[in-house]
Amino acid sequence: MDEQKSFNYVISHKNDMLVVSFQGDMTSAILPGLEACRSEILSKKEIRCVVLYFSEVGLISSDAIPLIAQIQREVRAKPADLRLVGLKENIRERLVKMGVIRGMEISEDLRTALMSFARAV
Repeated sequence: MDEQKSFNYVISHKNDMLVVSFQGDMTSAILPGLEACRSEILSKKEIRCVVLYFSEVGLISSDAIPLIAQIQREVRAKPADLRLVGLKENIRERLVKMGVIRGMEISEDLRTALMSFARAV
């Protein structure tokens, strides 16, 4: 009984910035797609700023959380600045309480996230 809604990601790359837009629920069924996304992000060279954009994600299951945490660790290790944008309130609260995401890396909207990189440099 697989009720998985479609999952997709789009990577936009300009200069040294990368915006990864996620669409669809993140459950165990999409882990191969999320892993492909992780590999694609890490293959980008000379990236200084990465935005993970979750505005079209309604659910992040416990199965997907470790891979999201791994993506964040590897982005920071590049080293690159990281922002998470568009997390639904309940998802954001859960991930902050679990220690998966850092409050200082959360932005309310894409514009704010991109502007914050200019201040960080």
